[in-house]
Amino acid sequence: MKEKKTRKLICNITGKVLFASRDYYAKKVEKAGSEEHLHNTYMCKEAKNLLKRNMSIAEIRQVLNVDVDHACDITDDDAKKLVTKGSLRINNDDQPSIGVIKTDPDVKKFIKNILNHEK
Repeated sequence: MKEKKTRKLICNITGKVLFASRDYYAKKVEKAGSEEHLHNTYMCKEAKNLLKRNMSIAEIRQVLNVDVDHACDITDDDAKKLVTKGSLRINNDDQPSIGVIKTDPDVKKFIKNILNHEK
């Protein structure tokens, strides 16, 4: 039996289908930990970007004109956790948590300097 060249991923929020190459799919599975977890948590780029803007799943579905027949089994809280999972947290006892993108060490250093300066 011939192996498929692409694998189908379906956004849990919008129902949008992504046909992923074998290599891309393998990277996504590795990052997710398992195929099952990937399929249970996959969100398209548009949905992720709107979640990062603090939109609810209902608002995202309305903005992106999602077919009402597509069921969404993911909660707002779970979706936001998945989107922010890759961010770095700087925790201080007196300060609230601040999310900083991993790829920007200058911002991390700047925020640490501000927090240390305020003490």
